[in-house]
Amino acid sequence: MKNLIAAAVLTGSLLTGAGSAMALPLGGLADPLGLAGDGVLLPYITGGPLGFVSTIAVASPVAANPRLTMFFFDEHCARVGRAVTLPETENDIAFVHLAQPEGNPVVPPNTSGLVAIADGHLSPRFPTSLSLAPLTSPIHARTWLFSLLDGTSWILEPIILSAAESTDEKLTWSPLRTGATFYAPLESESVHTTLTLVCPRTTIQGAVGAAFPSGRGGFPLIHPAFNDGATTMIGRVYDTSEVLLRDIMFTCDCLTQISLSSLSSIYASTSDPSNGIGAQLGTYTELEVEAPNLFERTTGSFTGYISNRTLGTVLSSFFGRLSNGGRSSLRGQGGGATR
Repeated sequence: MKNLIAAAVLTGSLLTGAGSAMALPLGGLADPLGLAGDGVLLPYITGGPLGFVSTIAVASPVAANPRLTMFFFDEHCARVGRAVTLPETENDIAFVHLAQPEGNPVVPPNTSGLVAIADGHLSPRFPTSLSLAPLTSPIHARTWLFSLLDGTSWILEPIILSAAESTDEKLTWSPLRTGATFYAPLESESVHTTLTLVCPRTTIQGAVGAAFPSGRGGFPLIHPAFNDGATTMIGRVYDTSEVLLRDIMFTCDCLTQISLSSLSSIYASTSDPSNGIGAQLGTYTELEVEAPNLFERTTGSFTGYISNRTLGTVLSSFFGRLSNGGRSSLRGQGGGATR
């Protein structure tokens, strides 16, 4: 494929550095399914076209987490619902079911977004107000999704704020990066591909009252910083012979689900009227957070999932996390400062 990172780039840009940029942490490189330190950010989905219900599963395999607390945010990263306390003993596992149809639901029905998990502490100034502090001990966490309509089942992986088994700055806020890639079969009446993207706002970190404040005694700092609004995404769509078919641009706001057919007609076209080139065998897309140019600081980072479904059957349904990388690295430029 194009834009291979040559050895000269690796030994020059990545190892010797490029000015002060190399002083910044790369981040995003830890295994998100490893032991999570400090805190966890998890996507959840309820309702929608598939009628999903979500269950948050949290385990404390190392030691107790007596003050484990969850804050919930909607698809625009605004606080929603009620805080949930989930005290756990060593080797404990507990579950929180979201948007239950009866009783007192944790979040309103048909709400999707992010849940922040850490230690809960009462504010000295406001004794009835909870805030989050770094975890007492490491946890494992995932979101289990189940469709009430056709039985589709997904597992959403956590974003871990730090790797509990290391103090390396490169292992924070994993797997958030500034770029990702994916393959998709040609869209048709029966075959559909959907992206589920997570692009946190400053209400997660960066704004006053954010879920995971950084600083003395706080949580690891995300770099690049989150946006206070939606994140602009750009992409390059290729056919399977490396021919550039089209550029795309759209926004990702906290938790965004978007179909490929709504992004561009090229995903469903066997012949592009503008150049006569089609994508008969499917497409390969490189996504990235928009920035002024390759060497200026960008804001925002993301992770995401891809779902390929053939309507009318549960046998041909594929789901998984996007392949990722720093936006500069995907362009063959190195540049670890952009995650």
